[in-house]
Order: sequence, then structure tokens, then C-alpha cells
Amino acid sequence: MGLRRFGVLITAAVLLAGCGKKEETASASEPPPVRVNVLQIRTQPFAATVAITGTLVSNSRVDVKAETTGRVVKFPKEEGEFVAAGEPVAWVDEENYRLALRQAQAAVAVAEAGLARAQVAEAHSRSELERARNLLKSGGITDKDLKAAEMAEQDARAQTKLAAAQLEQAKAALAAAEKKLRDTVIRAPVAGEIQRKYVNTGTYVEPPTPVVTLVDNSRLELESLVPSSSIAPIRAGQQVTFTVNAFPGETFEGRVIEINPAVDADSRSAKVRIRVNNASGKLRAGMFAQGEVLTGMKPAAIVIPASAVYRDDRSAKASYVFVVEDNRAARRAVQIGRERDSTLEVVEGLKPGDLLIAEQSIEVADGVRVEPASANAEQ
Repeated sequence: MGLRRFGVLITAAVLLAGCGKKEETASASEPPPVRVNVLQIRTQPFAATVAITGTLVSNSRVDVKAETTGRVVKFPKEEGEFVAAGEPVAWVDEENYRLALRQAQAAVAVAEAGLARAQVAEAHSRSELERARNLLKSGGITDKDLKAAEMAEQDARAQTKLAAAQLEQAKAALAAAEKKLRDTVIRAPVAGEIQRKYVNTGTYVEPPTPVVTLVDNSRLELESLVPSSSIAPIRAGQQVTFTVNAFPGETFEGRVIEINPAVDADSRSAKVRIRVNNASGKLRAGMFAQGEVLTGMKPAAIVIPASAVYRDDRSAKASYVFVVEDNRAARRAVQIGRERDSTLEVVEGLKPGDLLIAEQSIEVADGVRVEPASANAEQ
């Protein structure tokens, strides 16, 4: 019995020793932990935006055209120069129009003299008619003589009316001649900058020859075609920030004033109009702009870098990330909300305090041992 018990003890000791070796072998075969960068999740304000691109246009663009015929004798303004409303920009030869004005003035003088003469004749015929009526009472003239006096008075009144009409006609011709003379000076109807000159000194113009195009850069709009998939959150009154290549690093502002109610069938986009603040005067019509519409602000959102999210399709909202749990990577499904630049809002799947593996890696998988390289607050 003693020997048998001793053999059992030896066998048990051998078996325990074998199990210990197996555990050591299994532990030695597990790969080392993957070193990963982590971010500690916390809430922060998040501004949701919609990216836009477009061209600055002036809502006060005027094509100035010639209203008279002749040769341009003076055009000192150049493209890019500012002109005030009513300021002359070009002059057309006025010699023929001055001669026509003198002729019209003379015609008015003749008509005035003719009216004065007709008025004198009317006054005389009126007095003759009174005299004839008195003579008829005393028997000095016959009825035939009275009727002749009445006809003369009526004719005199008609001549006065004719002379007055002729005077009005002459005055109208004078006004037309004065306007034609004024039209030889081509003026800016609105304040603005000369975008384009169509003629130069020596050019023959006639109505409606284009002379110059003016743009008012103080009243600019940014017109942007926004894809229909992004148009829903945009509203009139929302703030817009944008940049232009001419002023790198400088940001300009505007506000949405209108969203086109229809989507273009070809581009599947809708035009958004944005009123631009150009108080600095730096912006010009025709500049290309890139920016974003601020569509909303969430004061306490969970925001993570886009590089941490695994998804097959960029437009897909259902995606996943890896977090650290007990020094192992744990796959976590997340629901993506709004996006901005290289960051994403997570509306479901993460909570403050979670340690997020901040970068994708082919070595990271569900259950893999990881070694966090850092545990920084999310930026």
C-alpha cells in the first residue's frame, strides 16, 4: 500500500509539471501587444458645416451704351478705375450737335416772334369786331361788314393758337437738341469700377454701341452650386466664411440670402446665393471662393478624428472604431453624425472616458492585445 501511494504521488507531480510547461508555452506563443496611439473621449462644442465653392458676382453690373452717333474724342478712364454715379467717362464729338442746338434755338426765337405777331393781330381783330358791332347799331355798316369782322377775329384767334403750337414744337425740338448734346458726354449711371472698356478714342459709336461695363464691388454675392445631398441643413441667414486665392490666409464673411427652390437636373445641385461683406474693398467680382456654411452648433458633442473610423463608403453613417478595454482592442460600432474637415461627430457608440485608438492599423483587430502610447484628451 505504501508503494502504491508513493507511485500515485509521483504520477500527479509529473502531470502537474507537464501542465505548467504547456501554460508557459502558450504564454510564450502569444504575440506582443500592438503599440497604438489613443485619445480619451470627452465632449466638446462642434460646428457643423457644408463646404461650398463658387464665384463672386456683382448684383450691380451695368453695361453703358452710346445714346448718340459720332466719334469718341476723349476716353481717359482705364479698366479697374472707380467712377462715381454721374461722372463722365467718355466724350463724343459734339460739333454737329452744337450746330443743331443753335438751329433749334433760332427756331424757338422765330416761333416766339410768330406768336407775338399773331397775338397782336388777334388783339387788333378783336377791337375791330367791337367797332363793327357799334357801327352796326348806328347804321354805319351792314350785316355783311359785321360778319367779315367776325371772320377776321376768328381767324386771328386760330393764328394765335397755331403760333403757340409752333412755339411748343420748336421748344420740343430744342429740348431734343439739348439732350443730344448732353448725350455726347457718356456718364456712369451708377458708382462702380470699370470692368471692361469696349471702345477707345477715335472709335465711331452709335446707339446701342457698348462703351463700358461697370461693376459695384461693394455689393457682391457668392453664388455656389451645392449638391442636393448637402442642401437640407442650409437656411437663409446662416453665416458663411470663405477664402480667395488672391488673399491667402485671410477669411471673409457672408450670409445665406436664398436657396434656389429647384435642383438642376443635370448637376443635381441647387444654387445658393450668399451676400458678401466687402467693407475692406479687397474682393472683386469674378473671384473664385472656397468656404463653408455654418449650419449648426452642438455645445457638447463627441468628436473624433476621421482617421480613427473604419467604413467602406465615406457616405455611410454606420461605421466602427476600436477602443481599448483591459489592454485589448475592442471593436465598437458607431453612428456618424455631421462631418467637418477631418473630424466626425459620433452620435452613438462612444461615451466620455472611452480610450479611442486614434489611427487605423492592419495590426489592430478585435481582441488583440494593445499597448497605449498615450492617453491624451481629444483635440
